[in-house]
Amino acid sequence: MSYLEEAREYEERMERKIAAEERPLYHLTARTGWLNDPNGFSFYGGRYHLFYQYNPYSTHWDRMHWGEWSSPDLIHWSFERAAMAPDEAYESGCFSGSAALDREGNPVFMYTAHRIIPDGREEIVRETQCIARLIERELVKEEGNPVISEEGLPEGFSLSDFRDPKIWREGEYFYSVLSSRFEDGLGAVLLYRSSDLLHWDFVKLLKKNDGRFGRMWECPDFFRLDDHSVLFVSAIAMKALSPEFRNGFCSLAFLGKDLGGEPDLREKRVQALDLGFDFYAPQTMLSPDGRRILIAWMQAPESGNLAPEGAGWYGQMCFPRELSIRGGRLFQSPIREISSLYGESTELDLCADSERSIPELHGRTMDLSLELKAEREDFCELRLCFAKRGNIFTTLSYRPAEGRLILDRRAAGRAASICEYREVLLPKREKEASLRLLLDRFSFEIFLNGGESVLSGTLYDCPAEAGELTIFAKGARIRAVKHEIESGILRGNC
Repeated sequence: MSYLEEAREYEERMERKIAAEERPLYHLTARTGWLNDPNGFSFYGGRYHLFYQYNPYSTHWDRMHWGEWSSPDLIHWSFERAAMAPDEAYESGCFSGSAALDREGNPVFMYTAHRIIPDGREEIVRETQCIARLIERELVKEEGNPVISEEGLPEGFSLSDFRDPKIWREGEYFYSVLSSRFEDGLGAVLLYRSSDLLHWDFVKLLKKNDGRFGRMWECPDFFRLDDHSVLFVSAIAMKALSPEFRNGFCSLAFLGKDLGGEPDLREKRVQALDLGFDFYAPQTMLSPDGRRILIAWMQAPESGNLAPEGAGWYGQMCFPRELSIRGGRLFQSPIREISSLYGESTELDLCADSERSIPELHGRTMDLSLELKAEREDFCELRLCFAKRGNIFTTLSYRPAEGRLILDRRAAGRAASICEYREVLLPKREKEASLRLLLDRFSFEIFLNGGESVLSGTLYDCPAEAGELTIFAKGARIRAVKHEIESGILRGNC
């Protein structure tokens, strides 16, 4: 039995042991075991496909495979069988990668082969880039792999940190951005080009870490959007320059004016993609209707070894987000298809000068929108308490005029030692503000002011019965619209 056949037999057997109510209702999880980075986010054969870093055998990171879901609409997903296993001599793990369509319109995948080479008492790590093609619904690795090896890496870059290709086609060429680091440990994004997907040339250093944004960079993504060039990186060992950024692992967006021609980045702005606790390794794709869609691992890498005891899975994806650029800033919003999951809806006009429990807004799986309009000059604070039961709750405190927000999940029931408190600075809002909360069984995503700022977090040990919601808004009236989410997104195997 091959490594891939072994993984498929194991995941099929273990999936049956996980009840539907033990999973999120509308966020994606691994079929069984561990999940991290999204990979190969694409559309082909009339369906969306999303692959992911996957260890079916444990709820901890180890020996990376690729798992897969597919969907007709980005909402209703089916588990597919494990797509790839580390079964070649040049790989100890199949690390992150991406997908594009070749000249004939067939999907092709580029991924990192992570290899551990024993060397006496030590181990040497080498990372190279490989191609796989879809043949009769199977990912088949190219015989000529790796297609970018040590010889293709410019002098002065790390052979052990050279990974995460994001591939796309422009005109007559295929391009790929890859992450690496200099000998001083600072990350970089390298641009490569190919005419046949098998022979790749180094083009240039697209972006160098000048020391402001962590050390090594991972999971680069380059695309053009609304007359801008955009580069995503996920930074390691970040020391926050301001409250907009988080310490540790932080996903960033660099934005510059798109001048056309060969991919380039003339940075004019950098922003954190998510200000919350759990967000990393975002990857985007261009949908058939022209939208740029993002999905990311909704997890802090620092808490990767803190799976709840007895869990059959660990790790989930954020809900897919549409991207746009307004006023030189990147905005994110839940994809519009979320409305197909709505059940009963409730609309309320509220005045909450003291903290109020709002029974009509209680629940644990919802899409809740709050529109706030100032009635007095002392409008200064919104306080929202959700996923509440007795002494268990998560709190958001927001002062729009000051641009100050505090997110606190210290009382959310998590037994593990994780980041639980965030205080961030946002663009100021004097007269009105908005907040949108996507709440699920094991997570929340908060979109402020039309997606100008986003905060995501997990709620792994918060009991399912914690569904109370309270609101306090000083000096403002609130228009609340709640959509219950009643139908799940996961289906059985295709």
